[in-house]
Amino acid sequence: MKLKYLLILFLLPIFLFNSCKREEDRIFDTNATVRITEAVQNAYTVLQGNKAGWMMKFYPSKNQEFGGYTIFTKFISNEKVSIASDPIAGIETSSYAVVAESGPVLTFNGYNKSIHWFSEPGKDNGGIGPDDSGMQGDFEFIVLKATADSVVLKGKKTGSHLVMLPLKNEEFESMSKSYQDATIKFNEFTVYTLETGGNKVVTLDYDSDYRVFNNPNDPASESMSFRIIPGGLDFYKPYTIAGKSFDRLDYVEPTSGYKYGYYTDKDKTFKIVPIATPLNVLLKSKRWSMSYNNIGPTGKIYWDRAKIALKANGIVVNNAYIGKSFSENGLFYVLQNGVVSGGITHYIDLVEGTDDQVYIELEGYAVGNFSGAHWSGGINNITTPFNGRTFKITSDGTPNPTSITLTDIGIPTNTYKVFLKDINDPFNN
Repeated sequence: MKLKYLLILFLLPIFLFNSCKREEDRIFDTNATVRITEAVQNAYTVLQGNKAGWMMKFYPSKNQEFGGYTIFTKFISNEKVSIASDPIAGIETSSYAVVAESGPVLTFNGYNKSIHWFSEPGKDNGGIGPDDSGMQGDFEFIVLKATADSVVLKGKKTGSHLVMLPLKNEEFESMSKSYQDATIKFNEFTVYTLETGGNKVVTLDYDSDYRVFNNPNDPASESMSFRIIPGGLDFYKPYTIAGKSFDRLDYVEPTSGYKYGYYTDKDKTFKIVPIATPLNVLLKSKRWSMSYNNIGPTGKIYWDRAKIALKANGIVVNNAYIGKSFSENGLFYVLQNGVVSGGITHYIDLVEGTDDQVYIELEGYAVGNFSGAHWSGGINNITTPFNGRTFKITSDGTPNPTSITLTDIGIPTNTYKVFLKDINDPFNN
């Protein structure tokens, strides 16, 4: 009996300890739930509390290989947010929420091109980045901190940290417009040269779809990722050119020696100079819209054949393009009212010694969800008068034309006037 009582006395503290622990666990669980609920409500309160809105620097990929952008947000209610970003014109209102997960998560759950463009597949965003993942940007963010002076976010997908800073008065409207205007101005040019001491000039490696410069004089140097801002360029971090470290370049207005101005560091150690893009480079670097009413007699013969075949095969052509799309060169299409988007790659080679001639030849790789059935169903007729031909390109003479004309050097009636603006229903326009 004594042994029995001794055993009970020995086990009693253990039972009491476990009982207390379970009680503490329940209290802890309750507190965690309360804390998350409070954090979600705080995020809502802070986001809506600044009626003027917020601005953030946004580098969609965690490796910054696509460059940077600026996004503006104004949280109107618990459901609605207005968003603007510098590559997308205007302001659009959509839905959002702050949801409770392991912590508060800000999710832009209603489609808004000003932010979702960065997360769209390359086949949908105009060909920037891989077909399946595009620029790999976030539209859902863990809220790490939310106070009146800043909201610190972490991308759920990339893990990248971002900071939203408060705007004042009417800055949401005025600043977003000024950033969009700066982007339009910068995008007028697709060729930039680097001038350093001793009048050394080299063309920078630059793809107009990516906000990144590479210095061919220094292959070991880092890619320089930047945002376009009013009055200059803002870089992701300090970089070095010609021995000079910088994280911002200011734009200098045109002079007699620099027709389109230039960008330079504060000590004017070097210049990054925009150059009027050669017409053949312009054709190759952008996506140009084609239509039946803007082609010459030779092209019409082949488009007429295409129209008959396409109708017989039940293929609807909504848009037809030449130039660059899906990060490739060739002829591209939107078919079946948007269900199919893709095309066939072509070599578009710059004719050596010219700035206004290209040689075009079928390469033959399908991109997007374009298939052999679309090709043999009539699209091949559209391609035929381009294949193996050399074209001279003309424009209206402006540094950034919105339309250009291709004229076959060997067949002068084989002409195509193409446009940067989309032409829908190309067979009837």
